[in-house]
Amino acid sequence: MNFLVIVLSSQLLYYLLIAQTGVVGAFDSHIHDLYTLPIGGVIGSLFGAFWRHYGIKTELCFLFGIQIIISWFYPDYSLGMLLVLGFVIGYTTPLLLYMFRSQSRGQLALGLAISYAVGTSLYTYPFLQRGDIAILLPMISVIALRYTRLQSTLYSEKQPFRWSTLGIMMLWIFADSALFETLSRSGSMDIWSHYTLLIISSHLAGVFLAYRYGGELMSQTRTIWFLFVLSYVLYWLKEPIALAVIYPIVISYYNVLLFQALIRLADIRLIGLSMVGVGWIATSAANAVALEHQIWIAAGVLGMAALMYPFYFRRLA
Repeated sequence: MNFLVIVLSSQLLYYLLIAQTGVVGAFDSHIHDLYTLPIGGVIGSLFGAFWRHYGIKTELCFLFGIQIIISWFYPDYSLGMLLVLGFVIGYTTPLLLYMFRSQSRGQLALGLAISYAVGTSLYTYPFLQRGDIAILLPMISVIALRYTRLQSTLYSEKQPFRWSTLGIMMLWIFADSALFETLSRSGSMDIWSHYTLLIISSHLAGVFLAYRYGGELMSQTRTIWFLFVLSYVLYWLKEPIALAVIYPIVISYYNVLLFQALIRLADIRLIGLSMVGVGWIATSAANAVALEHQIWIAAGVLGMAALMYPFYFRRLA
């Protein structure tokens, strides 16, 4: 049993079910009640990047403990508590990805597969009744972390940091989050409430395809772009069944490659700084687009990326 995979899965589930959908749903998507969450996330990511880490496992255990304490009050969060929650998530993510550098792509794919399958099955659970889930997930993280044994680094050579790669990561996160938040607020196209088993199967298919055929993130730019454009087209054509197949595949596919690219940076500072853009700036911008019902902006950004690709990104792939 690889306990580090369990830690990763439980934390991804916490972000999905509690931070991304649970808290936002409980506060009815009111930005003025939630704005300190991403602020805390940015601060936490910066602290995670620049703080001197002498015992990462100890730090993570302490932070998961704070996560448990905060979760006892779910969903009755003040702006201050949301700031702390964002800080904990922002701080722990770079550390966890740095620890995961000793794992293979197969272990990463397994962790994402577990989180997508469980997260999709629990997605329709009422926002206000997720308190037990909020407590259980960090408890699982603490227990699994206790039995985690760090192996020698699998990737001995660090991958170079490129701004173009970070830009592509932010593009995919922005396009994904904008469509996800739009669908979750759409009565007729809320596919997660109607096609649970189909979506789980599609997620697992996307993870497998990324594991078996994915390669590096930049080399898959055209494939991911095409799948995102197709997802947006299916949304506008009101084709929920087809969307429930294609959209989860592209989510899982690009996320395996994105996480792999972050992990292979093998540098906490670079991972933390990247998470500021990927985990908080891109998602916050996408949430604003969805809340203002301006999904066309995300489609326009995808179109601009297609125009830029032949002149810039292609030669860097």
